[in-house]
This record gives sequence, C-alpha cells and structure tokens, in this order.
Amino acid sequence: MGETIRLTGVHETLLATLQARAMDNRQPEPVLGDATAEDLLRRIDYDFSRIRTATKDVRIVTFRAKKLDEWTSEFLSAYPDAVVLHLACGLDSRAFRLGVPPGVQWIDVDVPDVIELRSQLYRGRDGYRMIGASVTTEEWLGSVPEDRPTLVIAEGLTPYLRESDGEALLRRIARHLPTGAVMFDAVLPWTLRFAKYSQLLRATGATFGWGIGDPRTLEHSVPGLRFLEQWSLLDSPYLASSRPVERAVGAAMRSVPQLRYAHRLLRYDF
Repeated sequence: MGETIRLTGVHETLLATLQARAMDNRQPEPVLGDATAEDLLRRIDYDFSRIRTATKDVRIVTFRAKKLDEWTSEFLSAYPDAVVLHLACGLDSRAFRLGVPPGVQWIDVDVPDVIELRSQLYRGRDGYRMIGASVTTEEWLGSVPEDRPTLVIAEGLTPYLRESDGEALLRRIARHLPTGAVMFDAVLPWTLRFAKYSQLLRATGATFGWGIGDPRTLEHSVPGLRFLEQWSLLDSPYLASSRPVERAVGAAMRSVPQLRYAHRLLRYDF
C-alpha cells in the first residue's frame, strides 16, 4: 500500500503533472527524463484513471519543465549562492534532478497537505527545505532570506489564481526580496472560456482564473518588475520529434500569435 492521496481541486492537478513526467520517462528518447516521477507513481495510492493524462498534456508538462530547468540552470550558473523559491512545487523533483550548486538555498513551497505528502516521498539534503503554506498568503515570506539574489519559479500555478491574487503575490515578492528573477507559465485571456472543457479540470474541479495578455502590463501593476522574454511551448525543439501530424499542427499554430502564445512561459527580473 502506497501513500494515500487526499488532495482535491487545483492541488489534485499535481498528480497529472507527475503522471505526465512518468509517461515521458518511459519513452525511448524522453524530453525530461525524470526517473523520480516513475518511482513516486508506484509509491502513491491513487486512481490515476481519473485524470487520464493525454499525449498533448505530456508535451505541455515536459516542454514547459525542460525550459524552466534550462532557465534555472542559467540563473544558478550566474548566482551560485542564490535562493530558489519554487512556488506550488507539488511533487516536482527539480531541486534534486538539477546540478544545484552547494551554496544555493532551495525552498519548495506548497500547501501543508502537499508538503506533508512530499516530506514522506522525498529525502532532505543540505541547503534544501520546505514550507507548508498557501503562496497567496504573506506570512511564509518572512522566513525567506533577503540577503542574496532569488529565483522564483511558479510552474502550473498562475493560471489557477485570480488576477488580484496573482498580482498581489508578485508585488509581495518584489517588495520583500532585494533582486532576482521570476519565471512562470501563463495563458492568454481567451483560453479561460475554453478551460472548462479540459478533462483534467473537469475531473478535479479546478478552474482557470487568470489570463495574461501583454506581459508588459505586469510592469505597471507590479513595481520593480521588468519583462525579459516570453517563450511559446510551440517553440520547443522537442516538437520536432513528434508525429508528422503534430508537427504540422504546431507549425500552423505558430503562425497565429493568439494560438502560438496561448500557453507560454514568461520571465522577468526585479
């Protein structure tokens, strides 16, 4: 008998992300190659048929995670004594699968139920700790060091937030931390109307609440934030190894900005 899951709503979606990483790892040439995901899947007592992760979901999860891994490695190469805040970390293994310099302080943050499960599945190490708290609250930030550059990662979080909560979170981060970078995935506003048709959202009861159009608008609503770049999941080099029909569809979608950037990654510094 594995660890029993008692997560609901948006927190339950972390299991679909875990399943997607495990499915990717079974491929002859995986994108992410996260062997930890397969191990965790075997140790969890949950009916994964509820979420039925599709091939397109595996691509979204792995393309997104791979690019965030690359951006993270770039930041830590430049700042080997940085703090990393991984918000809504779920059961992600980024803190362990990357070559994190020994001077880095890595902090994974998620709601208490998720952190309790995570603490049962992962072993700790020097320079690593977890905080059990909702990222939309303010108190947990008080335990985060303020004396070094900080990288803030939010993967699979911001679309589920309300716009007011998301912008307030970014303002707290920019106000509390001296300097650093923020990177997260975002959807365009038009996608909110269609999210209700997602099998995953229907199964878990989660909903999308925040779509970001022009990424530069956050520079006005979050003092100190400076837009650096956006990256479309359709621009992943790993799309080239997909089936011919998927490559063709991807090429067609890239030619239409509203489709190309429907789901993308945003990167800012502060």
